[in-house]
Amino acid sequence: MSARTKVSAAEFQNNFGRYADAARAGPVVVTRYGRDELVVLSAAAYARLRASYRHVIVLDETTPEDAAELREALVRTSAPAQSVALNRLMPEVKQRRR
Repeated sequence: MSARTKVSAAEFQNNFGRYADAARAGPVVVTRYGRDELVVLSAAAYARLRASYRHVIVLDETTPEDAAELREALVRTSAPAQSVALNRLMPEVKQRRR
């Protein structure tokens, strides 16, 4: 099996064990009517994917010390160039930061 296996839903259902083993080695794309429908991953790959998600931190729900540390980190960090163009969508944020 390749690192990325593509299989029909019927084939996946008929050979679940085979494709479960394949999912441990890499993603298995399950198609339905010729279109990608699902991606099956190993539990370890899913855990890595979930760990890479960004987390939202609500400053009002943190301790004052943690909030201060986060604010300082934000001040020291510059926004990536591609995100600067999005500033126009959030005029209220620009006003508060000034």
